[in-house]
Amino acid sequence: MNLLKKLFLPVAILLTTVLNGQQTIGLNAQRTYDITPADYGLIFDTIRIATDDGASLFAWHLYPGEKNDKSSKKSVIISHDGNVNMANGLEQAGKFLGLGFHVFMYDYRGFGKSSDFNVSSKFFIYQQFATDLTAAVEYVKKYHALLSVDLYGWGIGGGLSLGVGANNLKVHRVIADNPYSTFETVQNRYEQKSGTRIMMPIGYNVSLLEPKMALIDKGDHLRAILLIIGEQGNIMTYADMLELQAMKKKVTTIYTVKGVDNDKNFSSNRDEYFKQIKAFYEKSAD
Repeated sequence: MNLLKKLFLPVAILLTTVLNGQQTIGLNAQRTYDITPADYGLIFDTIRIATDDGASLFAWHLYPGEKNDKSSKKSVIISHDGNVNMANGLEQAGKFLGLGFHVFMYDYRGFGKSSDFNVSSKFFIYQQFATDLTAAVEYVKKYHALLSVDLYGWGIGGGLSLGVGANNLKVHRVIADNPYSTFETVQNRYEQKSGTRIMMPIGYNVSLLEPKMALIDKGDHLRAILLIIGEQGNIMTYADMLELQAMKKKVTTIYTVKGVDNDKNFSSNRDEYFKQIKAFYEKSAD
């Protein structure tokens, strides 16, 4: 390798990293699973969830104890951020298991082993993903009627959890890490900072897909909401969380992760992150 190439290579790597960083809110679907619950020795079932529009979602049901142990009556459905697939949430799932929850993880259509669907990195989200999460809620209540249902998600999964949770009377609590408030806000801020316009759905149900409108129009049944935001977040911000909190002020708490952008809300301090979630549940206990 000549001197010019040696000098250029680190710069090229840096530029690639920066450009990739600008695209992190675009969808990135991966079909294969780099890790599964079996790699951690967890007790789980592989399940299929049928949606109202004919899709089939690949999912895992993780048990907090032995399968025949009926002592736990609570569950959480985890929705990921559209990056890779649901396997990226196994660490968070393990924390919920430690709190005694049945954990249901699923992949949106086009991700993992779920039904085929054209997923483009030009898009922030698809409206069909709300149908997918709704199907997951209905599955849990159909086949595990004695379990309560809470929703947890980050990125688009956080926004979907708020929107679907506000629209579904079967959901008790929502924990949303780095959720969007409205599509227009995300689109405009991202374009200002990156020079790239991210694509959004058209012809969608605003009161289902956009958390701000969902919480204005619905969601009075929700017992508690926890919003998690990075102190340095600049696409989804603390000001956005205050706006969402105002929609359901009596039941909504904000946890601000100090000193980080939203991509490190969980990884910067895993113990503190779930200490806050545990406190949230203790405060909102039935």
